[in-house]
Amino acid sequence: MGGRRVAHPASGRRTGLPRQAAFAVLLVAALATGRAVEGLMPVDDETEAPFERTGGVGDRVETRWGDVEVTSVAGSTRIEDPHGTIHVTGGVYVVVDWTYTAAGEPQVPTYVAIRDAEGREFRTSVERNPYSSGGAAQPGIPRRVSAAIELPADAVDGARLIVTLQPNPEDHRRDDIAVIDLGLTGDDAGAWAASDEPVEVAGAADGPGDAP
Repeated sequence: MGGRRVAHPASGRRTGLPRQAAFAVLLVAALATGRAVEGLMPVDDETEAPFERTGGVGDRVETRWGDVEVTSVAGSTRIEDPHGTIHVTGGVYVVVDWTYTAAGEPQVPTYVAIRDAEGREFRTSVERNPYSSGGAAQPGIPRRVSAAIELPADAVDGARLIVTLQPNPEDHRRDDIAVIDLGLTGDDAGAWAASDEPVEVAGAADGPGDAP
């Protein structure tokens, strides 16, 4: 007698998604998860930004590496540097007298600049913008210094002094920066742009006392 034949599935047959399709699904899921995690993390600019310690003229601004206090601000189209040389600008020289007190170890800020209301920064320089630091200051002993920075007249209103240790802005990440509002206005800019009386930029001096 003939028996009933029962069909069996072929042993090589696989059920479900092909291997390539399964891999594609896993890849899409992984990418989606990565994007979700990335969205929860702060962006690099925020995590690497310096810590700005703010104040005004006469305030003692405390940072990781020391204290900064601006004692006076003046301006003109002419300055006299610590060596007696006269510098002249078609803009305005802003001369800032300030005191630095090192914390922890002998050191001195090497990045000194003025930031205007638009975020532009104008740094001290050997050639035209004198700043005599006097070398590394001893911890706890006030170091009185002056810095003169040449600005366009439209950068005076709202200007802030920027002070930190490292000379390279790339090294400012996640470090303290002193940011001092100099209290300047457009009236100051106009008066200083019309003045040809030289403002003295004094050399560094240690110990308490009047601004240089």
